[in-house]
Amino acid sequence: MLKIKTILATLAVVTFLLPNNQLSVKANTTSSENSTPTEQTKDTEEPKNIYEQAKQELPDDLYALYRMVDRIARANGLDEKPWRIIILPKYEINAFATEVNLIAMYNGILDQLVGDASAIACVVAHEMAHHTERHIALATPEKLALIEKIEQEAQQEVLAEKQDAQAEATGMSIGGTAARVFGGRAGRVGGAVLGTASRQRIKASQEKINEIVAQKKEELEQTLAEESRKRELEADEKGYLYSAKAGFEPEGCLRAMNVLLQTPGAEFDTTHPAVPKRIEALKDLMVKSPATSLAEEGKALISQTEPLSYDLSKDGKSLRVNSSRGGSSGDDIERLFD
Repeated sequence: MLKIKTILATLAVVTFLLPNNQLSVKANTTSSENSTPTEQTKDTEEPKNIYEQAKQELPDDLYALYRMVDRIARANGLDEKPWRIIILPKYEINAFATEVNLIAMYNGILDQLVGDASAIACVVAHEMAHHTERHIALATPEKLALIEKIEQEAQQEVLAEKQDAQAEATGMSIGGTAARVFGGRAGRVGGAVLGTASRQRIKASQEKINEIVAQKKEELEQTLAEESRKRELEADEKGYLYSAKAGFEPEGCLRAMNVLLQTPGAEFDTTHPAVPKRIEALKDLMVKSPATSLAEEGKALISQTEPLSYDLSKDGKSLRVNSSRGGSSGDDIERLFD
């Protein structure tokens, strides 16, 4: 069986390009006890289960991320929908959630947390939480709606003044024409002065609108930053609960935060809370919700489910961790009707 490790053609712009015909796997829970011993070498042995197959087929980082998403999803009842994983070939200490159930991990954070599955799992769980709490779906529409509201309010605030200025300009235009026709030189000069004044008034009202919009947009950015910080803390909390239920070491979340603490600006509030605040919040949560009891809950859920299969996503770039329904609609329709 060809291994994906050996047939990766090249790195795509954003992740590994994985051949479609080599990345289609269904769960096989056959135990080693039922396997017939062979004299084949390890490289040519048929995998005994889906995890062994994934270990053979996937690059190490992608294999680890698949196992993490599989376990977190099953331990938390999040296996009713597929998840996607992508590795970005850029050295940044970051990860993010985007699109629909897509978890993007930069090479940098995987490198800095290498060998610490619990820390990486907490990062993964944090990004999964952004999806489950609908942080991604709500953020952009909310911002656009608020900006539109700001512009409407600014227009309304100076509408009367602008309308008066426009009416005055119209009157001055008519009056100025009459003055130029009937008033001689003095009428022409007076009409010009009045016309200039009305135009300046229109310009001033528009500048006032622009000032109001700029001020309200600044206030909006502050409000959105506050909301973003709130959502990050929510994702920290959910991420801890998700990873702890999956049986990962709770201290992994703190170790991940300690890596973030070394990045520039980590001690300040921005769109994310200051990292020291996040660490303190996690420590409080670990006391309030001990990992031991959470792990027992997750273990019970995992025992009732099968390992999740995986495929190349139809986006052609990410690894899709399938839902508990599997990765084939054809198989499902046969299950229902054949």
